[in-house]
Amino acid sequence: MREYEHSRQLQGFGASYASFALSELIGQESLSNTIKSALSSGRIAHSFIFTGTRGVGKTTTARLIALALNCVGTDGKGDITSEPCGVCDQCKAIQEDRHVDVIEVDAATRTGVDDVRQLMEGMTYKPVMGRFKVYIIDEVHMLSKSAFNALLKTLEEPPAHVKFIFATTEIRKVPLTILSRCQRYDLKRVSVEALSNHFARILDEEKVSFDDDAVEKIAHLANGSVRDGLSLLEQVIQGKEKLTLKHIKNALGLLDKKDVETLYLHIASGNAKQALELASKLYESHADPIQIIEDLLSVSHQLSTLITLDQKPPKDSMFYKNFESLSLDAILLIWTVLLKGIEEIKMTSLAFETLEIILIRAIYIQGFRGENAKAPMKNESTLDSKAAFQNKYTVQSFEEVVSLFKKKKELILANHLAHDVGLIRFAPGYIELSAPKKDSHDLRGQISSLLKEYTQTHWDVVFSSQSGALSIAYQKEQEDKEKKEKALESDAAQAATKLFPGAKITVK
Repeated sequence: MREYEHSRQLQGFGASYASFALSELIGQESLSNTIKSALSSGRIAHSFIFTGTRGVGKTTTARLIALALNCVGTDGKGDITSEPCGVCDQCKAIQEDRHVDVIEVDAATRTGVDDVRQLMEGMTYKPVMGRFKVYIIDEVHMLSKSAFNALLKTLEEPPAHVKFIFATTEIRKVPLTILSRCQRYDLKRVSVEALSNHFARILDEEKVSFDDDAVEKIAHLANGSVRDGLSLLEQVIQGKEKLTLKHIKNALGLLDKKDVETLYLHIASGNAKQALELASKLYESHADPIQIIEDLLSVSHQLSTLITLDQKPPKDSMFYKNFESLSLDAILLIWTVLLKGIEEIKMTSLAFETLEIILIRAIYIQGFRGENAKAPMKNESTLDSKAAFQNKYTVQSFEEVVSLFKKKKELILANHLAHDVGLIRFAPGYIELSAPKKDSHDLRGQISSLLKEYTQTHWDVVFSSQSGALSIAYQKEQEDKEKKEKALESDAAQAATKLFPGAKITVK
């Protein structure tokens, strides 16, 4: 163990296993090599900006650069280096957050122009201890516009003894005037393999035995973040007990994979009763409704990817025997309903009740009306016939629906939809329209029936009493009118009027 590492007895994993050299950054080898080359050659920018998702090493990299810039070596005579010694007074002071020339600022709490001006006042003075004054500004995108403007002048003409290092999770919010004056580095999400290897080394050092699938599960849950993964790892370790997948699920309240897949099959098959019973069972076992929805979304993603790539699920999957009965149309419909449902759950205190409604909607939107309805998704009218599959149409908007009817020579129906109704809501398999001037009952059935025939997908068509929705024809008329007005106001039109006084300009 290195001399400069802190005692690990009272520290969390995040601090205990932090990187102490650029070469130790997890999953950022390209970044590490680039910065080390710059430090070794002495070609060091006056300002850096690191961007990436949380927990991938942005501020850690910033501190390592501060070490490299100020390290004086074990003999006290060293210069800038890509491999800080970690034992000199400069290195120790930076590692222990007591170096007066390395200033870390959280822009989330110090966002104003006065805060930046206060920093700038200190920049005029030479370093007290180190070779450089290093300003590390975390979440820099949180600075106000006036604060960025105040910082800009210093970035244009920085003092030779000052280095800026910015970190942000939202690079798009940083003004281009700032970005253009910084060397930008994008830190990537850390791969599951790299995280698994890192966590395995930590468990070995902590003398905790583990199953490989348990460590891989933590790596998946970390979602590319080293810090998040370490927090989860610390949470699930209890004493020196063996770390297993079952232990992780119990500690973190994760859902069993087979339960989620079974619930998805109930939804896809239109088995409302079984779906609601299983959802209730999961909720009673302390499963979070949002977690249930997110796990179902994950299943939708996996299935749609498998179908698109013409692959099959693994043999231990609940879908292995039922895979041929699944269709991409139904899976995408379920995805749409579930994704919208997450926001609905967040907006109400009735989380479980909302979950039940979402599941019912996911079943209903496919055209099922009860658990005895014919099971899912590939039936005689859809994919059993290759010809039907090849000739089916896909519509992504109400305008495409009208165009499809025109293409199919349903001109009267297309005319009704273009002139007599207004669109209120459109989603795959669902159209809500304002009440038409003509009889709505026959029109609704005709639209639904023809769309099912053309797209091989069930469509619910609803007419609402809601007012204010404009017809396609009216919207087009207004757009044409605006275009004509703009054309008449154009420089060319004005010039023509002056050249030919009294002439009438016609826009076609």
